[in-house]
Amino acid sequence: MFKKFILLFSLVFLTGCSFITQQGTRIETPEIGNFPVYGRWTITKFIYNKKTEQDNFKFKDIIGEELVFSNDYALLANDFIKNVKYKTKYIRLSDYLYKKFNIDYKEMGIEDSEVYSTYVMDDKPENKTYYEIIKIGKDRALLFDNGIILEIELVDDKLENDKLNELILAKKDEVLARGNLFDQSGDKGFLIGFKTKTNSSIQNWNYKTLYVKFSDLKLENVYELNNIILPRDDSFSQITVQRESKSNETTDKLIVKDYKNTSYNNSESEIVKTETEELKYDNNIISINFITNNYVNIEKLDLDSNIRNLRIYKLKDLEDKKPLRYNDFLSEDLISSQSDKIEMLKKDPYNLGIYRNNGFWNLKGRLSNKNNEVYDFDLNLVLPYEVNKYNTLNIPMADIKNFKSSIKDGFVSPDNNFLITLENNKIKIYNINEGNIVAEPIFERDIGNDATTIMTEWATGRYANEWQEVLSTNKWGVNNG
Repeated sequence: MFKKFILLFSLVFLTGCSFITQQGTRIETPEIGNFPVYGRWTITKFIYNKKTEQDNFKFKDIIGEELVFSNDYALLANDFIKNVKYKTKYIRLSDYLYKKFNIDYKEMGIEDSEVYSTYVMDDKPENKTYYEIIKIGKDRALLFDNGIILEIELVDDKLENDKLNELILAKKDEVLARGNLFDQSGDKGFLIGFKTKTNSSIQNWNYKTLYVKFSDLKLENVYELNNIILPRDDSFSQITVQRESKSNETTDKLIVKDYKNTSYNNSESEIVKTETEELKYDNNIISINFITNNYVNIEKLDLDSNIRNLRIYKLKDLEDKKPLRYNDFLSEDLISSQSDKIEMLKKDPYNLGIYRNNGFWNLKGRLSNKNNEVYDFDLNLVLPYEVNKYNTLNIPMADIKNFKSSIKDGFVSPDNNFLITLENNKIKIYNINEGNIVAEPIFERDIGNDATTIMTEWATGRYANEWQEVLSTNKWGVNNG
């Protein structure tokens, strides 16, 4: 009976001391020996590495490695933290994984519940967070390590703290010797497309693409291109919106021209056009909201009815004018998990949009009333991988906006060394040093007022150099529409 009382008292004490963050999540500073990850753990499974083109096969070498968390130190597969601190929060697993990591918990084969998530950090004033561990069972947890997700299993949480310290100090040198396990240095390229409104009587937009090339820890070059230039398998495509006006009718055409780039040419006349697709609706104007190598999302304004609709198309089927329904690219499991909002979508199953929100690409639906006023609603669904392959943010957007409140969008390089931001009318690039954003930008350029991101693509290794060779030598056309 006495033991039960002590256990009950410990649980009440653990959940009783807390404070509320700006995001409304309860944060707890656990007492000694009571934090949820205390003890010896082992790595049982590599889950995935969604944010990079890194070779995941090498992570097999750390399966079975031991992790140890004491009140004084933390030992991980590739790190040792002296004077460690832990902060724990109580979360709803499904909401947290979706909102912070853009992950659907069902895809990981785990049950939704209220669970503990523990930050593992050092004791410096800035409390830099190194790792996050989310318990998904009594003896199971997910370890988030620099964009890598591992499953870990509890071995022993009954050892005295001094014994845990002995285990950690005996292995720390061996662990630190492999500290570059998750190193992702090397060449990287970031392709970003954005649109800005023009001053015209009828809504119109300018489209541009920037290619940012990094080499190891340095910014190498930035190339600015007219229109949207999109990598597609062994080719690049140029996407333009061309406007036609006659009498009282104005019509936009979305045109996709595909160019072979199996060899790199210095002359535009040598570029071989292999395919042209176009989308056109009479007396409609078009705005691109999102584009990737397979899909494009547009907002279409019918000038006759003044109705604004969202539509998603496959790029290779534009001329068929067949937009996609929600069930054309959402699985049955995803649909059933949002049954209430799917019911709303059934009024117009094609009225879907993809948009930037809090550092991620998200999916939304749209409803219109009899006055043609629109209501957009977030579907709370992770965008399918085939729609956008890079949809992660290694630094939470809340931290990025705390760095500078003027930032409205941000992108972190796969190696966590660079932050690219849109703020006011500029694009800026910052260094990241040991997890901290360096205050002064290393690059900035005007991109126009109210610029909105519509495309993001990352390339690593040889692809980064191949993209640079194409995008720095070919002269892409200018949209005069």
